[in-house]
Amino acid sequence: MTKESYHHGDLKAELIKKGLKILDEEGYEGFSMRKVAKVCNVSQTAPYRHFKDKNELIKAIAVKALQEFNQSLEKAFDDDGDPKDQLKAMGRYYVSFFAENPEYMRLLFFSNAQAWMREAVMNEYHSDDEHPYSALEKAVKNYKAAYPDDERSQDELIVYCWGLVHGIAVLMVNGELPSGKDAMALVERVLQSERFL
Repeated sequence: MTKESYHHGDLKAELIKKGLKILDEEGYEGFSMRKVAKVCNVSQTAPYRHFKDKNELIKAIAVKALQEFNQSLEKAFDDDGDPKDQLKAMGRYYVSFFAENPEYMRLLFFSNAQAWMREAVMNEYHSDDEHPYSALEKAVKNYKAAYPDDERSQDELIVYCWGLVHGIAVLMVNGELPSGKDAMALVERVLQSERFL
């Protein structure tokens, strides 16, 4: 492929995709527009047609990660089933998303770019229906409406459910738990346990 051979719309997506890989491997300090241009096989100035600087590109990568994560969690609402089952399904989607996309977890929660990213991207999504936190809040709210005898508050349930599945996902991404089908079978047993909900 020769330089500048991307169609205009494709280059932006490719910059985000290849940029994520570089960011994951080299961190914020090692990330540069020049490196992304090189792996995309375009001139050093080409990325600037889409992003004014590396922070804007990183923000676009983070937004894409959050959008894909949210889409995964929203699958829990595909069936008009029991809210308890939906909340358990959301937990399964949470863990499986990060198990399949560990680079997104490292970017969103462990990257040395994370501090400014949280301010630039994540905080503005907390009041947005597309932020994953909103999906979790909706699932817990539905559960509380269907199971009013559960004495835990909505906030307590959010912290409990989020903390459990996030902790499992971190263990998997860090290699502390085995990956693959066996790990997901274990996650399924945990989520289906009566002690979970």
